[in-house]
Amino acid sequence: MASDQRNLVMVTVDSLRADHCGFVNAESDLTPAIDKLADEGVSFTQAVAPGPRTPSSVPVFFTGEFMTDDESWTMADWQGRQARIGEHMRRFTHLSERLQRQGYETAAFTANPWTTRESSFDLGFDEFTEISADSPDVSAKHLSDSTLFKLADTGIEGLPGDPFGWSSKKEWFSQWPGSFDLVEEAISELPEPFFLWVFILDSHQPYITPRRYREESAAWEMYYAILRYWQGETADEELPERARELIGGAYRDAVRSVDAFVDAIHEATRDRDPITVFTSDHGEAIGEHGNFGHEQTLFEENLRVPLFVHGLDASETVDEQFPLRGVPELLLDLSQTDEFDPRDHTQRFAISKTENNRTRSVRTPRWKLVSDVETGTERLYDLVADPDETTDVRAEYPEVGSLFAELLERHETTQAEKATIEEATSDLLAAEGSL
Repeated sequence: MASDQRNLVMVTVDSLRADHCGFVNAESDLTPAIDKLADEGVSFTQAVAPGPRTPSSVPVFFTGEFMTDDESWTMADWQGRQARIGEHMRRFTHLSERLQRQGYETAAFTANPWTTRESSFDLGFDEFTEISADSPDVSAKHLSDSTLFKLADTGIEGLPGDPFGWSSKKEWFSQWPGSFDLVEEAISELPEPFFLWVFILDSHQPYITPRRYREESAAWEMYYAILRYWQGETADEELPERARELIGGAYRDAVRSVDAFVDAIHEATRDRDPITVFTSDHGEAIGEHGNFGHEQTLFEENLRVPLFVHGLDASETVDEQFPLRGVPELLLDLSQTDEFDPRDHTQRFAISKTENNRTRSVRTPRWKLVSDVETGTERLYDLVADPDETTDVRAEYPEVGSLFAELLERHETTQAEKATIEEATSDLLAAEGSL
């Protein structure tokens, strides 16, 4: 272990889309703290998530490997999907395990129910804290310190038949102020060098934001937006324009809360002089393409994410493409070298997939090909001329479409070969163990 290894902090925010951050989109004024740190460091304006949801993204950028297909996979099978993630996380070496082997003390705080011990995210962490309603690690007060949330929780649960599914949805509620004292304590006590990962949920639905960070939503508007969102999901009805506006406002207020968290953790870690990597796991739709949240789609609002590295003796904006699948190598590089070149981690093509690889895309800053495996259809978008991805131009640019389709086919062939090798290796090890 090198004696001059820097402390590393990785901050992951759920559902934060890139265009709501000012350092990516100059028209946004929601994130002054994030923008300041991005401007002081190395920022990436073309960071792309490997998937549009946590299960299709975080396991990939923690291991650097996409998950294989599973014939038994269904969206409705929560435990089955979690078990599939756990199998993937046990199969490949985690970012945390690699840093641990380099002599790093490793600690994690995660509020996301997909990144738990049950899904084997604790591997490679010396300390692993889950922040959730049923967590053995924390008390209920660490989920939220909001009196308003407690009142809403009591009121909604008391409704006959739980019409909005609150009993299951509240698992996704978490506000960073409720557990930040635990994070601060860990920061002050971690021996060096350390790797700290913090994964917060504040910009994930239901967008319940502490009053001090809300600028657009009164409490009743925030809760009305949440209930209308859930009701629209249940009834499969189109939301009225006013409800759409309120959902957008509630999301923007949640982004403001995230910005306050980034400022707080920067101040808390300042004396430990870390290199900090900030990103989100995927984006979020706010009515684009008829979607809200993060459905199984590969549009830009779901895949474009913010990314910056702070704490280096460098300030630069990188417009080349960075696939989040490269996060492990990025952190390993930051832990080992003083001569960091961000373009060593950019790639011309970025591949993304929905869960179980049913829809796949390959992207450059200008072009994106989306392939639907079940229907056998392909759509090509010109992201410069058509940033809203409304028009399929495959017929107009057949050579581009063919090239991208070939790239996807090569990728899938490589993935299949990897799976075959892994299966053969597993069988061999099992056979050796029985001797």
